[in-house]
Amino acid sequence: MNLRRSALYALLLSGFIVFTMGACSGGGNPQLSAAEDALENQNYEQALQQVNTAIEQDTANTLARARLVKARILRGMADSTTPPDRYKEMYAEAREMEEEAVSMNPSLRSEVQGQKQLGYIQQMQGGIDAFNKGNQTGDSTTFVRAAAYFHAARQLEPDSASPYLNEAFALLNAGQRPEVIAPLETYVQKTDSVAPNTYQILGQLYLTNDQMEDGIQLLESATEEYPDNDELSSLLLNAYQQSGNTEQAMERYRREIERDPENPTYRYNYGSLLLNADRFDEAIEQLRRAAELDPDNVKAHYNLGAAYVNKGVAVNDSIGAFQQQLDEKESPTQEDKQKLQSMVNERRQIFMDAISPLEEAQELAGPNNSYRQDICSALFTAYAQTEQMEKAEEVSECAGQSMPGNGGGN
Repeated sequence: MNLRRSALYALLLSGFIVFTMGACSGGGNPQLSAAEDALENQNYEQALQQVNTAIEQDTANTLARARLVKARILRGMADSTTPPDRYKEMYAEAREMEEEAVSMNPSLRSEVQGQKQLGYIQQMQGGIDAFNKGNQTGDSTTFVRAAAYFHAARQLEPDSASPYLNEAFALLNAGQRPEVIAPLETYVQKTDSVAPNTYQILGQLYLTNDQMEDGIQLLESATEEYPDNDELSSLLLNAYQQSGNTEQAMERYRREIERDPENPTYRYNYGSLLLNADRFDEAIEQLRRAAELDPDNVKAHYNLGAAYVNKGVAVNDSIGAFQQQLDEKESPTQEDKQKLQSMVNERRQIFMDAISPLEEAQELAGPNNSYRQDICSALFTAYAQTEQMEKAEEVSECAGQSMPGNGGGN
């Protein structure tokens, strides 16, 4: 599954009331006034040093204002040449400064909110510009920069869902898959309308990051919301299988086949699970249908043949156990002998039934298929059990077997 996505949430400017910011008054504090002058001239290091001194020395009457100035300085520094990781830290610190300022002086709340909203628009636009540039150049570092912009935007408007989604897509395109999970999780929590492809991306990331329980929980909810989405259903089934929840997987496949009976993949996967569970007759039914629906599927034909062979081996074991019981009897009855012969005939017919799908798999596989030896080995067993010794000899080398009297082999 290709997880890279280029779509971004549109930037909606109409939803914000933008407050224009006038110059802050230093309120008589020379350090704060000097910090504001340095900020206006983009001398960020000097401005930061002076505002920190103002905060250390000032009295309560301008302490809140000094924190607002520091927030503006930090964002100005971040927007200049700061590396992405430090960029995010500076925006987080700026947000903290503003919260402290409002706590000290609640009358500043509307001013802070206007500053945040203006900054949010600027960061979202910066992220979109960087993301589009990354799409044009293919430069992963540009996507990292875009992610930093979106991260800063969500620091400014933490209740807005779109920056989390955009940051996740930027990180995804930067190749930083483990880092995608956290913002995407938050996005899913914050929005009431999650698109199927977003569920798919997060679900796939959970599975590849060995978070099976999280993946199953997410995908179960997603498939309830989008019951007709085949990709989500397939991901959930993969999660069940990878986590060893075979019974859940089989029940899910059974339901999916009821919903979509002509889906060869569901039939094949369900039949293979049944085969592994030694439920041979049910496996044969599903795998036969899978091979009919997708006649070029080598694995469907091979697994169908293998289901017959394994069933034949199980009957052979039963024959051996029954023969031992007869050997312990002084005089087996005619009914006992008839039952034994019936079991022998059944075994032969099962191995005969295995040959056709295995021969089809062999023809489809060609000489270089990775399943070729397994196919030949199953055919060798089926031919030998039906006394077709010439055919058994023909596949013996491919199967890694040797005929009696030839020496060597297994």
